Order: sequence, then C-alpha cells, then structure tokens
Amino acid sequence: MISYAEERGEKRGEKKGEKKGIKKGENRLGMLMKILLDDKRYADAKRASEDEKYREQLYKEFEI
Repeated sequence: MISYAEERGEKRGEKKGEKKGIKKGENRLGMLMKILLDDKRYADAKRASEDEKYREQLYKEFEI
C-alpha cells in the first residue's frame, strides 16, 4: 500500500516530467519553425503547424 506522502511525491514527479516534456516539445517545434521561416518555407511552416505526420517528417528531414 502506498502512503499519502509517497503518492503526493509521485504526482509531483509526474508533473515535473510532464513540464520537461512540454518544454522539450516546444523547443523542438521552435527549432523547426525557425528553420522553415529562415528558408522562407512558409507553406511548410503552416502545414507543419496543422499536420502532425508532416511535422514528424520535417523533424526527420532536419534531424531535430
């Protein structure tokens, strides 16, 4: 049986991990958008913002 304190600690750890994951995803998307905008690939930037599969293709293309 998990104590209340252990449960709270686990929830805090989950929230920390979630925050790190969100930050990593934001940085990844920011890097992709910067590359696309610097290269004037506006249509690709728009599509990547709306299409998850296409965005993943671009991450692979740019090794992000």
